[in-house]
Amino acid sequence: MSRWKSSFLLLIVTGLSIAQTESQLVSDDVRRVARHISCQCGSCSEDANCMMSAGQCGFCKPARAKIWKMQQAGLSDQAVADAFVQEYGAKIYRADPNAYGWVVPYSALALGTLVVVWFVRRYHRPAQAAEAPAQTDETLGRYRDQIEQDLAHLD
Repeated sequence: MSRWKSSFLLLIVTGLSIAQTESQLVSDDVRRVARHISCQCGSCSEDANCMMSAGQCGFCKPARAKIWKMQQAGLSDQAVADAFVQEYGAKIYRADPNAYGWVVPYSALALGTLVVVWFVRRYHRPAQAAEAPAQTDETLGRYRDQIEQDLAHLD
């Protein structure tokens, strides 16, 4: 019975220590560095923070554990990223987005707006107004004479 209790206690302590390490593997410091490391599992194109259907892929969890160990050893974020680049090659490093990254979506929006305006102006023809019947000069002259007489009475 004593052996069973000590085995159970050892199992609980091991589980708690693994749980503590697991929470450290997803800490903000580890995630900040893992954002610059590209996943190498082959089934996703994310960074080392990816969470596949089973929770972790075969590359990301060990990579985050390695990042955590390197951070515990006192290495800077850039030194950790450089170690991964040295081990896997330059294709693994994911740089921060460019400051001009906003240009592409806004230029696409502007171009789309111009295309819509061009299309509407080219193919939208307003309905022609119905023309008034042609008046003869004689009829218009009679109305002009009447207007002149009415205006003369106003003075």
